[in-house]
This record gives sequence, structure tokens and C-alpha cells, in this order.
Amino acid sequence: MSRHGSRQLALQALYHLDLNRVEWEQAVAMTRAMIESIDYDETYLAQLMNGITDHQEMIDKILDRYSQDWDVDRMPGVDRNILRIGAFELLYGQDIPPAVAMNEAVELSKTYGTERSARFVNGVLAGVLRDLSDLHGETQVNGQTP
Repeated sequence: MSRHGSRQLALQALYHLDLNRVEWEQAVAMTRAMIESIDYDETYLAQLMNGITDHQEMIDKILDRYSQDWDVDRMPGVDRNILRIGAFELLYGQDIPPAVAMNEAVELSKTYGTERSARFVNGVLAGVLRDLSDLHGETQVNGQTP
């Protein structure tokens, strides 16, 4: 079972959430019906979707801070959701090495984003990674423990 595949499905489902305003389980079901060939880890997919939707407000505030001149709401949907996945894994994914979270986000942006997406995603997440220990303290102070 593939965590990379779980990230791919999470990206697609998060994009559906942005467009259709449905529950994450319904977005995953819609995505699964469209993409049957992806090998994924069901448990990790649920962890991503639960975690990102539960912590989205905090994740988006952090992304706003590190995406210079870009409001999260104005970002292209693909980039926004790749950043949410990467930021979630950096902030809350205790079993994911930061280098893996960064690399996976950049690879998703190369596959699904524009030619500028990979550089943008890498830059934003590099800022998050640089200040990770401070951000962990901030998320704990705000009642959202990583």
C-alpha cells in the first residue's frame, strides 16, 4: 500500500471539497470512483483527510504567513491543497520525516500543478520547515496539538 497514492487521492479529494463543499468522505468516494488504478493506504488517506480538515484553519493561517503576496484563498486550488498536505505532514505527521513531506509535495506539484508550482510549493514549505519548532509551539498554544 502506497502513501504516495494516499497523497494523490487526498489531493483530488481536497480539490473536490473546495469545489463541491461536501463531507470529506463523499469527496474521497467521488475521487475513488474516478481513479481506480492508484495503489493507496486507506488508513493513511483517512488520517490525511481527517487531519487536514480538522486543522485546516490553522494550516491556512500558517500558509498565508509563508506564501508571500499570496492569500491561500487566491492560490490555484491544486497548489493550495498540495500545500495543505505538505504543511499537515510537517506540522502533525510525527512519523513522516520532513524531507519526505517536502519531496512528496514537490513531486505532487510537478505532476498536477503548473510549471511554477514546484518552486512555489518548495519555497512555502521551506519557510514552514525553517520555523517548525516555533510553529509546533504555536499550534499547541492554539489548542491544536501536532
